[in-house]
Amino acid sequence: MTKKLFQEDVYRKDCESTILRVLGSGTAEDPFLLVLDRTVFFPEGGGQPCDLGTIDGITLTHVFEKDGEIYHRMLPMDQDDGGNSYIGGSSHTKRWDSGEKVLCVLDWNRRFDHMQRHCGEHILSGIFFRETGGVNRGFHMGSGYMTIDIDIPGITWEQAQRIEDLTNEVIWSNVPVTTRYFQDRSEAERLPLRKPLAIDDDISIVCVGEESNPADCVACCGTHPATSGQVGLLKIFRLENYKGMTRVYFNAGKDALKDYQNKHRIITVLNQKYSSDDNDLLDKMKVQDEKNREVRQELHLMKSTFIAKAAGEILESGADSGVVIREYPYFQVNDLLGIAKILNEHKFSTLAVLISTRENIVILASAGGHDCGKLVKDNAHVWGGKGGGNAAGARVMFSSRENLDCFITFIHQAFRKTRQS
Repeated sequence: MTKKLFQEDVYRKDCESTILRVLGSGTAEDPFLLVLDRTVFFPEGGGQPCDLGTIDGITLTHVFEKDGEIYHRMLPMDQDDGGNSYIGGSSHTKRWDSGEKVLCVLDWNRRFDHMQRHCGEHILSGIFFRETGGVNRGFHMGSGYMTIDIDIPGITWEQAQRIEDLTNEVIWSNVPVTTRYFQDRSEAERLPLRKPLAIDDDISIVCVGEESNPADCVACCGTHPATSGQVGLLKIFRLENYKGMTRVYFNAGKDALKDYQNKHRIITVLNQKYSSDDNDLLDKMKVQDEKNREVRQELHLMKSTFIAKAAGEILESGADSGVVIREYPYFQVNDLLGIAKILNEHKFSTLAVLISTRENIVILASAGGHDCGKLVKDNAHVWGGKGGGNAAGARVMFSSRENLDCFITFIHQAFRKTRQS
C-alpha cells in the first residue's frame, strides 16, 4: 500500500517515489495510472477534491484511492491539457516503468486552499452543532463556494450570522488543529465526537481546539492546517431549504477573500454610478428604481396611445382594400402585435401587413378574411423567412431587409386591391 506522506506532514511539498505498478496505455481514452510506494498527493475523498501537481515534470490530472491503493492519473501522451496544466508542460511523450524513481511535486497553492476551506467547514459545522444541535449531513467543496446540509429546517439569517461570528472567533483564536489516527473505534469513541463513527478501523479524527472542549471533533480523512488561524476567515453567502434541512452556502480562506474583493469591486462601480457610498447605496438605488418605474409607466401610456392611433388609422382607411401595408420604423414586434390585437377585436377581415423595419419582422393580421398562417407557411420560406401562426395572425422574420421586401412585393402582387400608404 502507498505510504501517505500527507498524513505525516501536511506541509510537505515534494518527495521521491518508486513506481510500483503502471496501468493504462497512455492514450486519452486509457491514460497511465501510476501506483507509487509513497506519495504527497491527497486522493479525492471526504468531500475534498484531490491534490494535483507533477510527477517528473508531467502534469497529474487526478488522484483517487480504490481498495487501499492510490492511483495517480497522468496527462495522456501527446495530448494537450486544454489549459488545465497546473505545474508541468502541456504535452509529453514519456513512458513509465515499474521500479523507476520519480519526483513528485505538489501544487501547493491548491493544497493550501483545500486545507483552509476544509478546516473552515469543520469549525462552521461544529459551531452549528453546538449552537443549534443540527448535524451536518452533507458536504460539498465546489469551485467558488462550499455547502453543508444542516438537518434542521428554517435556520434564519440572524442565526447564521451569529454562527458565522462565532466561527471566525475560533479562527482568530488560532487554536491547534490536530489529526489522530486509530486502528479501531473503541479508543476513538472516547473523544467528544460531533458525529458517530461510520467505520471500524483505520480511523482519523480531526480536532479543532483542545480535546477537552473542542470547536469541532469528527472523523475526517482530509488535509488541514496546523492551527485555525491559517483559515483566515469564513463567510456565509446564503441559506436555502433542502430536503427538510438547511443548505448553507459559504467559503473560507483566500477564496473567501477573493469573493469579498470581487463584491467590493462591484459595490465600488455601483457607488460611482449612483453617486453614493456603502451606507446609502441601497436607498439611492430604491429612489432610482421608483423613477424608472414612473418612466416605464409614462412610456407604456404613450406607446398604448400610438398603437391605438395606428390601429384606428388602418380601420378607417383599409376596410375596402384587399390588403393594407404599413411600415413602422420605431415600433417593435410587441407593438405590432398590439395593433393586430385591436384589428382582430374589431373583426377587421382585410389582410393587414405590419412591418417592423428595426427587426425585419412582418406581422400579418386578418379576422377571417385571409388565412395568415397558411400564407406564411406556403410562401415566406422562399425568401428565407422563418415564422408561423394561425388564420387570424402570423409573424415571420427575415435575415435581411432585401428578403423582407421581396416577400412584401409578392403580397402586393398577389392581392389586386392593394392600396399602400
